Amino acid sequence: MKFLSKLTTTLIFSFLILPAFAQTCAHCNMDIKDAKFKAQATTTSGIVKYYDAIECLVNEVKTKNISDYKSLQVTDYTTGTLVDAISSYYLISKSLRSPMGANLSGYGTENAAKVMQKEKSGDVVNWSELLIRFKDSRFGEMDHIHHHHNRADMYGPAGIGGDHLHEKGGAMFSVKSMYMAMDGNSNAEKDLNNEEIFVNYMVAPEQMTMSMTMLGVMYAPSDRLTLMVMQGITNNKMSMQMKMMHMGMPAMYTDFETASTGLSDLKLTALIGLVSKHYSSLHINSGLSVPLGSVTRTDETPMAENAKLPYAMQIGSGTWDATIGATYRGNTEKISWGIQQLNTFRMGENSQGYNFGNKNSLNMWGALSISSMLSTSIRVEGVNYGAIQGKDAALNPMMAPTAMTKNYERQVVRSLIGLNTLLLNNSLLIGAEFGLNVVQNNMALFMNEKYVFNASVRYII
Repeated sequence: MKFLSKLTTTLIFSFLILPAFAQTCAHCNMDIKDAKFKAQATTTSGIVKYYDAIECLVNEVKTKNISDYKSLQVTDYTTGTLVDAISSYYLISKSLRSPMGANLSGYGTENAAKVMQKEKSGDVVNWSELLIRFKDSRFGEMDHIHHHHNRADMYGPAGIGGDHLHEKGGAMFSVKSMYMAMDGNSNAEKDLNNEEIFVNYMVAPEQMTMSMTMLGVMYAPSDRLTLMVMQGITNNKMSMQMKMMHMGMPAMYTDFETASTGLSDLKLTALIGLVSKHYSSLHINSGLSVPLGSVTRTDETPMAENAKLPYAMQIGSGTWDATIGATYRGNTEKISWGIQQLNTFRMGENSQGYNFGNKNSLNMWGALSISSMLSTSIRVEGVNYGAIQGKDAALNPMMAPTAMTKNYERQVVRSLIGLNTLLLNNSLLIGAEFGLNVVQNNMALFMNEKYVFNASVRYII
């Protein structure tokens, strides 16, 4: 809970220090924070418009008549003063990241631009050449879809992964944490108490917690391809009660706990861009799960000192799993949203003679940009879990519901709310999400999900 406390303090502090009357970009409506890249235009009617980046000025001006403007000005990156945009020169260099992602800085003279070019590398262009790049290629348009990447809702909520591509050469490091709590049991008709479970089983699961910490790296070798690697550490705990009957004697009840910890399966993902329009995008999610997580965990129970733990308590799947799906994203000046559908297919059986069954998930979310530093989100997640195929010969299906393969088939709907805050000059994104289980349809007998908490720290390069 220490992390949650620090996160809450950071969010409150970020909100309180926001200026009440922040100057915003006339094109993308974002707060203007970096004076070295800002620009402005004065219309023939005398209206002055401000822009947080030169690319925003160009993206707007290219759709208008130049006669609509009395003057166009950009900030000279070297001197910090406003200069005439049409007579200026521009350096396009990834070493100088402008707010909207076009890596564009302005200079009052060609010599000043070339001096900076020697230090930072890149291309020097004049105003006419700049307009051609914006008009005749996806330069600017492709980057413009990433305008919201400089807002706190720049990426999906904390519990979502694979929701965005990076521009060529871009990278991100992430640490994500997931915690889920389960309590009690139900079947397709009703909630069940322990005595009802004891009719068919010796052991009744009562509570279970599942937590996972995941380390991730993303890198984009091209604008249309982003690669991702994620490795997690899983910690499962379960509390149970066992009922034992002896002829002529009262029933005896024993409470006990089991736990399992270790590396989970390694996730390899490729995100392939299909469509990138002005304010929307679509990409393919494809992935492979490498079975590094154990499926042979044991623990001490009243029945044995080294008892094989049931399926739900194992760390990995034990199988090579393929995932395929797609993500659609869109945004306006204050709102962003996304839809992601993923399908996981188990390929063959693991070393213990089973697989976890296929999994299908659908996520839909929307986020409101309160400011460039703070956003809030809502998300609905639906998941279909297939029944376990095959069985582990070391598990007695009559011992506990968690050892019965057919019990794992179910559908779940979760509802979550979240916050994101963007810090360190748009490089550090901290997010948190809390959700409740609103629908659970068990085909047989399974534990009831209660709530889930997700947290993430993402560093963008």
